[in-house]
Amino acid sequence: MDLMTISEAARRLGYKSRYQLYRLINDGYLHEHVHVQQHTGQRLVDIEGLREKLQCICQWRPNSVFLRR
Repeated sequence: MDLMTISEAARRLGYKSRYQLYRLINDGYLHEHVHVQQHTGQRLVDIEGLREKLQCICQWRPNSVFLRR
């Protein structure tokens, strides 16, 4: 389990901003990847399998972050 902040996860996945991840989390698509720290309330994302999950639920486009190297 590799936990990181939403900002760090967005950068590692190639997104230019956190907005897309926040939207997917708030819509309930990534609930199994989000963990809330008890003492701070900070939401951390488990990135194991997250890229594959995002590839399944996001629409493919020619300029997709999944096609960038």
